Amino acid sequence: MQRRLVAAWCVAALAAGEASAGVEVGPLSPRGIGHAGASLVSDDGAAAPFLCPAAIARRDQRRAQLVGVMRDDEAWLATADRPRVGDGSGATLTPLVGAQGHLGPLIVAASFAVTEAFDRRLPVPAAELPAADVLARYPHRYAGLAASWTRRTLAAAAAWRATDWLALGASVTVAQVDVDERRHLWAGFAGRDPLAQPSRDVDLSLTASDGLVPGAALGALVAPLDAPLEVALGVAWADDVRADGEVVAAARTEAPTVAAVAPRATLRVGSALTAGLGVRWLGERYAVEGAATWTTYPTGLDRWRVTGLELVDQSGARAAVDGLSTRLPHRGHGSVAAAIDVAITPGFAWLTVGYRFATAASPTLATTTVGAALGGHTLATGLELSVDGAVITVGVAHQLAVERAILAPGLPLDNPFSGGSAPANLGRHATSQDVIAIGLELTR
Repeated sequence: MQRRLVAAWCVAALAAGEASAGVEVGPLSPRGIGHAGASLVSDDGAAAPFLCPAAIARRDQRRAQLVGVMRDDEAWLATADRPRVGDGSGATLTPLVGAQGHLGPLIVAASFAVTEAFDRRLPVPAAELPAADVLARYPHRYAGLAASWTRRTLAAAAAWRATDWLALGASVTVAQVDVDERRHLWAGFAGRDPLAQPSRDVDLSLTASDGLVPGAALGALVAPLDAPLEVALGVAWADDVRADGEVVAAARTEAPTVAAVAPRATLRVGSALTAGLGVRWLGERYAVEGAATWTTYPTGLDRWRVTGLELVDQSGARAAVDGLSTRLPHRGHGSVAAAIDVAITPGFAWLTVGYRFATAASPTLATTTVGAALGGHTLATGLELSVDGAVITVGVAHQLAVERAILAPGLPLDNPFSGGSAPANLGRHATSQDVIAIGLELTR
């Protein structure tokens, strides 16, 4: 490993690693995953254009990376008098592809990645299920049955070595964002109808997308060759997501009638602004790296806006379904991480172990199982093998289970008639995650 001091200032087009809407995939590359996120300094491959584009100036060879990342995100709800409810979405496989080379005095790069991913699917009650069974087995139906968020991002970067120790870099990105949510509304009147009686439920699904979310990146790299310390600074940004799509409502037999005329759903989500600091110390056969990040949301988050959808009660009362809060996590949060690399066989094999602690991105009182991002402790390990211009990297990480108990009054259920309400999210919400990534880099 070369000894160099890195001081990078990056304005990246997305909050990769600490993602927007609070729905983060975490580190994108096998190196980042094996380091538990402590890779801001050392990761100069396909993930660099999203985090710190100046980092690609470290090497001027033609390189290409192909990475597969599998994530198994678990979430569950436990209540005192009902069976545990678990997430049934299963594991997801996402790609990271990148290439770097030189063009005259510039080092250029292009990358594609799923930079944000979040998918929770809890059990959905069948329309014909008796009310007693719905009450006993689906306590989560008003808090959320499903929530999904995916951001696919393409980045192009260029870096210029201004001097032997200074490099400047910039990148631009474009992204497509898809979001959907599903939950039950309760459309009744307290006093006439028992609160939260399933016979008054309306099943609501919202789906929207934004096909063009732009961003940009700037970076600087200071790298004296005779220093054993490396330091990186980064700031990541993307434009707000303005998603537009459809809404579908289905009422149970005794619930109000659904009156829909070209119903539409829109959602504006302020993207994250993330600041990061990384430090690495290089020894003869080891390297120690640390990182700290903080994510905030300067432009906030709007409610779902729904048009063209009304509910008509048997009494003749009408209520428009015109606004709903999203269950997506969207609170400022931070993390600290550390990792150590040890040369098992110098020039051939490196072993990594890492640790990360992250704070929660879910507001405490508004925590739901479909939207829980509770942070917590992550343990990781990685292996890097180099043979004849090829590098194989494996990263594995496990986020320990974190639990949050919500007591009354909790989050109220949605009732378009404003005719009574009840808590929607009481119970113990918990999350954990397993990640494994395998990557291949070829160099000419």
